[in-house]
Amino acid sequence: MANDREWKLGMHTAHFEEPDILWVKIQGETSLQDAISLTALYGEIGNKQPFFVVTDLTEATSVEAEARSHVSQNTNPSWFLGSVYIGAGFVQKAVAKSLAFVHSMTGRLTFDLHFVSTEEEARALIDRERAQRSTRVA
Repeated sequence: MANDREWKLGMHTAHFEEPDILWVKIQGETSLQDAISLTALYGEIGNKQPFFVVTDLTEATSVEAEARSHVSQNTNPSWFLGSVYIGAGFVQKAVAKSLAFVHSMTGRLTFDLHFVSTEEEARALIDRERAQRSTRVA
């Protein structure tokens, strides 16, 4: 994959950072159309290689119920190495954990879910995840 791949998804943005991080910035409300676009992007990348998705929610407001449902039903957990949320509030954490719970009950959850406050914390966490993976493989 090429460096500096960027996408505009409604009010939201995303960019891929080699070797394996998709940075997503959510601004305002997430509509069903936004969720469809995000899920398609996850599939486009995840079908080529698994990746970490880092979602910055510091400027997010709400998620339509249909959008949550679409993501839950159309996301393949095998696309992800891990999921990190920056700046998630109580409700956002609850929604993310409930989606992860649904996937874990079906045996489809294959990645860890984390919550941090800053990009620096996200980068450090991903570095630790990579180190743990390399020691498991070795």
